[in-house]
Amino acid sequence: MILTVPTEPQRVGSPIMINISVKNISSQPLWMIGVLDGSEMGFRYPHYKPSITGSVPIPPPENLPWCGNVAPLRLQDFHYLLPGESFDPIVPQEGAEYLPLVIFNSFRPSLPGHYEFRLEVSTESEQEEDWLGVLEYPGKENVLARLAKVPRLQIESNVLSVEVI
Repeated sequence: MILTVPTEPQRVGSPIMINISVKNISSQPLWMIGVLDGSEMGFRYPHYKPSITGSVPIPPPENLPWCGNVAPLRLQDFHYLLPGESFDPIVPQEGAEYLPLVIFNSFRPSLPGHYEFRLEVSTESEQEEDWLGVLEYPGKENVLARLAKVPRLQIESNVLSVEVI
């Protein structure tokens, strides 16, 4: 998983546009899932946990949006990756309703300095209930069959270093 940022200088008070690329570096095709409601907060799998550190303290976000429920996992939420292929887990595509990462999206550096961005992804849950959201819904059996093909792993992105002026 690779994080990148546009090459132009980053400015105080402006959002930093983080690009995310999840790449299949194995020799086998695999299924992966992007950021769904509850993924960033750790309420459902896959977990996508962004972090930002800097030369000045960065307060945690005060209120990440959360309604208390998560939508059902659907077949269109799975992304098929051939060896060497990549996808952006926050860009909705092919019917998947992937979401932006609020922590990255809402960050506006208030002071110049050096900032580091990281992203951890975990699919290590062994219980289907940790993925599904609404527990009973039509087509659940097909979703469970495809979910069994998602590799169980934990991956960390590169450390993206950004200088803000």
